[in-house]
Amino acid sequence: MSENQDSHSGWNGPAPFANTPPIGLAPELQAQEDVLPDWATLWPDLPEDSYAAADALWWSRKLGTPQALGADVAPLLADESDARAVQSALARTLGWWPADRAPLYWKSGGPSRAAALLHVPLPENGIHQGVALAPVPQAVFNVRGAEAEIALRVGQDISAEQAAALDYDSALALVDGVTVAVEWVDVRWRDGLKAPALALLADGQCHGGLALGEWLPASTITGRDWAKQLCTVSVNGGAPQHFTGTHSLGDPAWLLLDWLQHVAREHGSVPAGTVVTTGTWCGCMPLSAGDRFEMQFEGLGQLGWQF
Repeated sequence: MSENQDSHSGWNGPAPFANTPPIGLAPELQAQEDVLPDWATLWPDLPEDSYAAADALWWSRKLGTPQALGADVAPLLADESDARAVQSALARTLGWWPADRAPLYWKSGGPSRAAALLHVPLPENGIHQGVALAPVPQAVFNVRGAEAEIALRVGQDISAEQAAALDYDSALALVDGVTVAVEWVDVRWRDGLKAPALALLADGQCHGGLALGEWLPASTITGRDWAKQLCTVSVNGGAPQHFTGTHSLGDPAWLLLDWLQHVAREHGSVPAGTVVTTGTWCGCMPLSAGDRFEMQFEGLGQLGWQF
């Protein structure tokens, strides 16, 4: 059996070094002239060695099932910039956000204040806003995982020059709204969450979708003692689980400065209304098909997602 063959289905994923359809793809699909995007034209900044990762992820989304192992394509990604270029190329061809502005939705965070933070743009067609219970996902690739989070929104345009001059307090002053959020965790690689870090980053850092609750004024979190913040989650109406002060950074707004400066560097500015979700308080809750995940942040709101 070849290294790329799936031992369960006999499926061979996209060839790691070839811009070609997956073996076994229906002949009528292989015959299409535009079977794969022209990456060189669409996103010239994408290195040729990264085409295999972009191809595999494009095919996974087109066919609705994982098509390749992240471990097969990760060695072709030289660094974080290559992985981000793959996501940008997919965003351009799939229309995740307009090409003339920065993405409006992001995920950000890290395991501790001592670690480097990671900031990743999110497909805007995967955002659920203002619904009490987010609908069942149309396509699940590997994982139904849910994370209870807090999201922040900036209220004005921010130039690169303004972002560079910010500190914690001035970054926090730019926030005009706060809400609760549920991030759905999913992965387009056949090796799922075990895929190498660069492959996961190229795939949007394990993102499936985002649900946002009702927006509250920024004053809601002024002077808030995050060490006492209570988050309660339950699955299918079962026994609640309680998490108090469990955010990895101690303060979800701690990442604002680094995130704003990253977005401004990458895109030239941060548009008013840009939203960042700031990391889990409950870990990643593994769910099964049909499960209902519900969470509540004391004093901030509640939200659910039907999986």
